[in-house]
Amino acid sequence: MFQKLRGTDKLLSDADAAFEEGRLTEGARLLKILAGRRHTDALFRLGQCYAQGRGVVRNMPEAVSWIRRAAELGHTDAQHFLGQIYSQGMGKVRDYSDPMRLYAATDEADPHSNRSLLFPAGVNIERNEAEGFLWLERAAKAGHAFAQLDLAQRFLYGWSGGEPDIPHALELLKASAVQNCSKAHVVLSRMFLEGKLVERDPKAGVEHLRTAAELGNPDAAGELGVLLASGTDVPADPVEAIQWFEKAVARNHAPSVLNLANMRLRGQGVPQDPAKAASLYRTAIKLARYPQAQWRLGSLYETGQGVEQDGFEASEWYRQAAEQGYVPAQFSLALLYSRGGGVVRNDQKAADWFEKAANAGHVQSCLNLSLMALRGRLGAPDRDRARQWLERARAHAGPGDQEHIRHVESQVG
Repeated sequence: MFQKLRGTDKLLSDADAAFEEGRLTEGARLLKILAGRRHTDALFRLGQCYAQGRGVVRNMPEAVSWIRRAAELGHTDAQHFLGQIYSQGMGKVRDYSDPMRLYAATDEADPHSNRSLLFPAGVNIERNEAEGFLWLERAAKAGHAFAQLDLAQRFLYGWSGGEPDIPHALELLKASAVQNCSKAHVVLSRMFLEGKLVERDPKAGVEHLRTAAELGNPDAAGELGVLLASGTDVPADPVEAIQWFEKAVARNHAPSVLNLANMRLRGQGVPQDPAKAASLYRTAIKLARYPQAQWRLGSLYETGQGVEQDGFEASEWYRQAAEQGYVPAQFSLALLYSRGGGVVRNDQKAADWFEKAANAGHVQSCLNLSLMALRGRLGAPDRDRARQWLERARAHAGPGDQEHIRHVESQVG
């Protein structure tokens, strides 16, 4: 027995070395030998090889076949994997490596093909929520933190159309969080801060959020930064907010890149630095095409803050944000067309963009359209049309808009 164990350890060590050195086929071959000995970790890892196409032809049903064997022997990672796969289903797997695309699933399979040899487990994984639930539950009862998290989220919103079970979900989330599952802490934080599924408890919410952030979760770091920057549920501390944003940014957390750029631009918690803000806005755009980042970058080019002033470049960034429906950018682009800044002056295009923003309730756009109609910039002067736009402006106006309203009123009459 001792000799067999030593042989098993040697095979496992050789498999690890093979994968590390890039000899993937050899690594998978050694795992298959160990899998034949019912070595649970080898069974699971061999299944992962089939799932990822490492040293073998990628085949999810074959992956499930090996991983199921590990799960039945008590491997909790394998049980969690099966729970996820059966809960979601994989449909028809068509992303084999190039040579295997000859064997993609069709309704009229060639009876003489050797596809059944390549894919003995088939090519489909049917969704089976009941099966998925059983495997997740089995792993969760064994203390698997991520299975507890997944199962909890299903209880939060109801399993397969069933009624939610908030107490059971909380129990599972807390069990997962105790094992330092940062995502469980994030879910608990949102529940306590939102107060929709449980009684609102800002103190508990912030504690869970901080714990998740300290565990390295970028979502938590970003959300904690937002609370600290705004003074929501915690004393405002822009300096600490910057620190958490920077940690999240190091993990390419797009919302934090945008928030950090805004704070750099305003000089909130750090010295004002438009050039650094411009660089961060570019990063945010690459990560998530945020229209706010495009608009902010456009405004920097229009004013020459942190970048060389360039009206045309400004118009291009405004346009990208405006085409995503971002109202401030629609207004800014309309202003450029109405003034001829960075683009050829074009009153019709200006009016088109003003109107898009006005339809979203943008007061300044309504007022500009009123003045354009009054002054005949789109044809003959039209005081009635000017009054209509003024009325729409009044309907959406807030306290800060009243001076502008009075100015236009004095002209429209």
